[in-house]
Amino acid sequence: MAENGDLSTRQKGEALLRVAKYRPTFTFGLILLGGFVALLEGAGLGFIYPILEVAQSDGAVSGGGPVMQVFISAYQFLGIPFDLGYLILGLASVMTVRYTSSFVVAWLKAILAKNYEKQLRTRAFRGALDAEVGYFDEEGSDNVLNAIITETRYSGRAIEQGVRTMEVVFLVLVYLGVMFYITPTMTVFAIVVLGGITVLLRAVIEPAVTVGTRVAESNERVQQSVQAGTQGIRDVKLFGLAEEVFSEFRDSIEQYADASIGLSRNEAAIKNMYELSAALTLFTLIYIGFVFTGLSLGELGIFLIAMFQLAPRVSMLNSKVYKLEGNLSHLVRTQGFLDEIDSRREYDGDRSIDEIEAVEFDDVHFSYTDEEKVLDGVSFDVGKAEFVAFVGQSGAGKSTIVSLLARMYDADRGEIRANGVPIEEYDIDEWRERVAVVRQQPFIFNDTLENNVTIGNRGATRTDVERVCEIAKVDEFLEELPNGYESELGDDGVRLSGGQRQRVALARALLKDADVLVLDEATSDLDSSLEKEVQAAIESMERDYGMIAIAHRLSTVQNADRIYTVDSGQIVESGTHGELLGDDGEYAELYAIQSKG
Repeated sequence: MAENGDLSTRQKGEALLRVAKYRPTFTFGLILLGGFVALLEGAGLGFIYPILEVAQSDGAVSGGGPVMQVFISAYQFLGIPFDLGYLILGLASVMTVRYTSSFVVAWLKAILAKNYEKQLRTRAFRGALDAEVGYFDEEGSDNVLNAIITETRYSGRAIEQGVRTMEVVFLVLVYLGVMFYITPTMTVFAIVVLGGITVLLRAVIEPAVTVGTRVAESNERVQQSVQAGTQGIRDVKLFGLAEEVFSEFRDSIEQYADASIGLSRNEAAIKNMYELSAALTLFTLIYIGFVFTGLSLGELGIFLIAMFQLAPRVSMLNSKVYKLEGNLSHLVRTQGFLDEIDSRREYDGDRSIDEIEAVEFDDVHFSYTDEEKVLDGVSFDVGKAEFVAFVGQSGAGKSTIVSLLARMYDADRGEIRANGVPIEEYDIDEWRERVAVVRQQPFIFNDTLENNVTIGNRGATRTDVERVCEIAKVDEFLEELPNGYESELGDDGVRLSGGQRQRVALARALLKDADVLVLDEATSDLDSSLEKEVQAAIESMERDYGMIAIAHRLSTVQNADRIYTVDSGQIVESGTHGELLGDDGEYAELYAIQSKG
């Protein structure tokens, strides 16, 4: 997800173009309103000249320069007396509208920026939820979290800074227009000098995009360090990794601080060096205005005031453009993340499924990477109300079969069918509603026990919850919880033991009332006697669903209708418990080893 080096002009342009497509009418209207504010600023500045002239002449003004004639004509058109009182009233009215409009512009900019940030985060999180699991195998969760939370915040600033940049551009144009109207020669001189300073500063100071990229990359590393340290806090303590983890964090935070300070330093350098140069230019223009031009005091005053206002605005424009470029790195990374997760969306069929009658694996091949073959021609079937089991050494590919059945991944070759139809053709959400999976290491949400049990069936009654909790033996530790079913279980069930987490996961799978129940070493953390009790309770249920068990302890699957032994991604034997013992194959060998243990 990280990108090294400077952004090309094309990347910058494409990123800004995509931002411009967000609510273009609203954004364009906001820019026009900013232009209107700039015109009001120029009008307010223009009032100074007639006010000075009228005040000096005791109200007897009939001629004057071109600026004066504009105001005289405007007042005559409106039928308003052209005197000092009405001029001041006019200035007050213009300033009232100007600052009211500025307030509206600032408010609308905040709405635009925060809604854009909200849209980015919403789209990013929705895309992450819809992305295939393989994407998360390649990208760490810390990278995804950084993209959704941090990068989108910086990206949201880009649209606000873009609009603000346009506002400042309008103000600069208005001030230049006023100055050019009064004296074109001095205005051209000011443009050449200030423009030259701008070009010089941008050539000397490190590009904001380069520094911004360092900020983004170092911030991502900070996020990775913090997440690794907090999520793995138990292993960090057990293996004495605190200093190593902290050292990585400290290095990352120092890089982030250095890059951020560099960005702020460059912004300050541009601002102050430009304003110093602009001040020197202003003093030069004051000298030129008094010595070499025939401007009246009022006209020269307006010109100098406009120049005095122009300098900080151009400085602000440089600063805004620099900040905008600094955030472009975040914007490009966010847009790249959105494009990536959109391209990695899970394939979703459009067929409905009411009930799974049978599931069939037909010559299924699968690998997580090009080099590693995990399943090699696996074929089997399981019908309604059947109980089949998969056994074998760790790494044989048993859990991968479960992942393919649950559509966590799609097969590379071969076909998985339900009711004779490839499962990829079914609506993926409907399919997963019909399949309940209990993983060896289930995730427990930071919520109450009841809400964790009912995640697959929110309409379940308390009676239903109690029934499945009794089958899964959750009721045996219920009294240990402070508030029973309303007890908060903590982040990933931190308040529960491994076996208790597995029992909660089993209860919620049973409550789901699916057509296929898959137990992926779902009771491996229970002691042998409790595991047998849970297994017996499940088998004694009146069930009309198929059950697939991935087992390490062979004693839990002896009653299966069929047992498949998996080795190196292939099914090497199958049959009932008795048949496999009689074949004296790998299953019999595994059983003998466990029986001795």
